Amino acid sequence: MTMLRRLLLVLALLSLPHAAPAQEQTDAGFLARQIESALSSDGQEVRITGFQGALSSTATMTSLTVADAEGVWLRAENVRMNWNRTALLARRIDIRELSVGEITVLRTPVTEESARSPEATPFALPQLPVSVNVGSLSVGRITLGAPLLGQEIALTLSGNVALNSGAVNTSLTASRIDGQQGDFSLIAAYSETTR
Repeated sequence: MTMLRRLLLVLALLSLPHAAPAQEQTDAGFLARQIESALSSDGQEVRITGFQGALSSTATMTSLTVADAEGVWLRAENVRMNWNRTALLARRIDIRELSVGEITVLRTPVTEESARSPEATPFALPQLPVSVNVGSLSVGRITLGAPLLGQEIALTLSGNVALNSGAVNTSLTASRIDGQQGDFSLIAAYSETTR
């Protein structure tokens, strides 16, 4: 009986190194689904691939895409964030530091309102089912597709953003990196209640 117990103990100990990564993969899948669900809304579907670091405060994603009825309109690649995971339970995305290798915005998103009416609509903040706070943001390259501004533009971006209940506070700095000169700086606060 003692030999059987020792054998079972050895087998259990040998299985421990494999149990931790399996648990982390399960947790990563759960958190990725939570983030996808929190960011997705009617007509906008968020998908995350390569999510790692579910059990730590630093997480990475290979890519994050946002799609509407016409397909993917935004893609972010090589995402790294230092964040508060438990804030998701309160329907908040609280990120202390966010760095993104590259963001590509192919076109403006199609919403149910824009699909019904070709008329211009007044400025409106995106209606997210969560609040989003990014304390420090840096993006190595943002490519804005020609359908947005008439020509493709590439730039870097840094700053911070807080979006909560129809209000945004932001401070952003961008510089063109596509052979053209241009530096942009934006410090803004906007509320849809007071406009």
